[in-house]
Amino acid sequence: MYPDGSSWGLFWVLPLACATTTLISALVLVIYRLFFHPLSKYPGPFLAKVTGLHPAYHALIGDRHLYVYRQHQKYGDVVRVAPNIVSINKVGALRDIYGVNRNVQKGFVYDVVTHHAGFPSTFSSTDRAMHARKRRALAPGFTDAALRDMEDFVLNHVRTFIRKIGPSGRESARVVDMGLWCNYLTFDVMADVAFGKDFGMLEREELRDIPNLVNAAGHRSLISGSSQLIFRLGLDQYMARDIVKNAPKLIRFVRQTLTERIASKSERKDFVHYMLKAQESGKGYETKELMADCRSMVIAGSDTTATQLAANFYYLTRNPETMKRLTTEIRSRFSKVEEIQLGKTLEGCDYLKAVVEETLRMNPSLPGYLPRKVLPGGIDIDGEHYPPGVEVAVTTWALQHDPRYFDQPHRHNPSRWIAVESGEHNVKRALDAFAPFSYGSRICIGRRLAYIELWVTLARAVFLYDFKYISGGREEALGQEYDEYRMLDNFSAARDGPLIEVRRRPDYDLVV
Repeated sequence: MYPDGSSWGLFWVLPLACATTTLISALVLVIYRLFFHPLSKYPGPFLAKVTGLHPAYHALIGDRHLYVYRQHQKYGDVVRVAPNIVSINKVGALRDIYGVNRNVQKGFVYDVVTHHAGFPSTFSSTDRAMHARKRRALAPGFTDAALRDMEDFVLNHVRTFIRKIGPSGRESARVVDMGLWCNYLTFDVMADVAFGKDFGMLEREELRDIPNLVNAAGHRSLISGSSQLIFRLGLDQYMARDIVKNAPKLIRFVRQTLTERIASKSERKDFVHYMLKAQESGKGYETKELMADCRSMVIAGSDTTATQLAANFYYLTRNPETMKRLTTEIRSRFSKVEEIQLGKTLEGCDYLKAVVEETLRMNPSLPGYLPRKVLPGGIDIDGEHYPPGVEVAVTTWALQHDPRYFDQPHRHNPSRWIAVESGEHNVKRALDAFAPFSYGSRICIGRRLAYIELWVTLARAVFLYDFKYISGGREEALGQEYDEYRMLDNFSAARDGPLIEVRRRPDYDLVV
């Protein structure tokens, strides 16, 4: 107390004590992470070693994949990219981390995805038994026979896409934002094969904000999942207010769509059909799981494929010789556009398939690192032992741009995937480092559907139209120092553009 009997001093002492304690605790934590943490021996940026706010910042601005790539160039194959995460840029790490029955589980960021969704999906589940059960329940919907049954659903929307991007009436040409139209196509396809419902994005404007909501949902989870401090204090609500504000709209939309699909009692063989059959058998889905997996399916099955499709149009129009060769292949094999559908002729278009593979290499839809938490007993990765509790990962964009596996990695070169042109050894070397759909037991279950969409859409597009790149599109503003299609790492890839001029081929009326 002061001489006058007041106790104002306590109001200074208590905050000072709290501040001192906090400062000392933070200092101790920094010292521990720098010198005593199990990952302390690995190189990396100073801030990445001491605080999760550093990777969260790069998650926020969307350059995480490029940032980690630059750190690998600076520090080598093993880089500490967060206090408890190392990124390992070696082919052997793909097998050792993501292979079947490895001693790891999905890392903290997936728990955040589950928290935001309300229940674990096949994508976010960290429990192996749950994931295996869910995957078995979904598997019948992704067999070749099931996908053949769904091909007409895909083709109907591809026809609409082809019509909408082309000139109409007396127009000789039309300029379109391919990033937007690819979004509309893949969302309409996914809604049809998942729910048996046409979102109608290709035809109408009412739901065209949904792709932005999907990307925002993934972005929020990535920001929060990059830092436990941000997640536990709910700071993402202030770092990304628009994302948080709009996220519930996506949840409501998926819930309403699923509710309508269940109420219809339709026997149409969409993905929900297979999930409901598993639920009825008692071996698959609980009701609350349907919502989580449907939300995940909308995100994984549409947003990622849209990125690939838009990127393919970018590289084809930026590389005239590639476009010329692909156009020649497609127009020489088909005489009418309706001949272009899944089958031996389309799957025999080797250059088409090589173009798609090369774009998947340069612009993987999940470009950043997908961390795995090491379980008790530790794990050996590429000859190095990692203790339990730490998280390990491969950064897809970095590995797929490594010159040890891909000559001239920043050049779009489809021929690298054709053995008679690049050599069997080089194709094998490339395949060993190729993981655009992840790897092992967690590899994307819908990758075959994605390939079907990409092959059919690109083949029909170059069959009917001639394309030209228009400079000045928004994608040129998305910071990237390489001459590649610009994208942001928002968990899945965000993108804008490209702007493309679309012109009918001279004999268009004879081939439609």
